[in-house]
Amino acid sequence: MKKLLLLLSFVAVSLTSCSDDDSSSSVAVNEANLMKKWYIVSYEVAGQTIPYGNLACGRDYVQFKANDVAEEYFVNSCDPLDADTDLGTWSLSGNSISITFFGNTLTGTVSGLTASTLQITDTFDFDEDGTDETVKVNYSTN
Repeated sequence: MKKLLLLLSFVAVSLTSCSDDDSSSSVAVNEANLMKKWYIVSYEVAGQTIPYGNLACGRDYVQFKANDVAEEYFVNSCDPLDADTDLGTWSLSGNSISITFFGNTLTGTVSGLTASTLQITDTFDFDEDGTDETVKVNYSTN
C-alpha cells in the first residue's frame, strides 16, 4: 500500500507561474529542476492535510535521475533496517510528467515547484473506498 501511494502520488501533478529561482519562488517545470531527491511531506485531501508516515529510521523518497531513470526508496522496518530500492523510468512533456515502475505508467501534472518543494495533484482512490479523490501531494528536498 505504501509503495502504491508513493508511486501514485509522485505522478499526479499541475503547473504554477515562473519567477525568481530562489527556494520560495516557483521555477520552470523542466527536467533539470525536477532531477532531485523528493521526500513526501504530506497529502491534501478534501480540505485536510495528512502528514506522510515516514519511519524514524529513514524517509521514503522518489528521485528523478539523468537518462530518464527514476528511483524510489521505501523503508519497510527499522529493527533491523529493511528498505527497498526500485528503478523505473520517467518523462516530462510541458508540465505533464509520467513515471513507470513495474510496467505501470501513471501520468499527472506539476501543480507547484520551487527549488525545494514540489506539489503534485492527481485524482485517484486515496482512501481505497472505491471513489476517486483529488489529492495534492507535497514534497520537499530536505
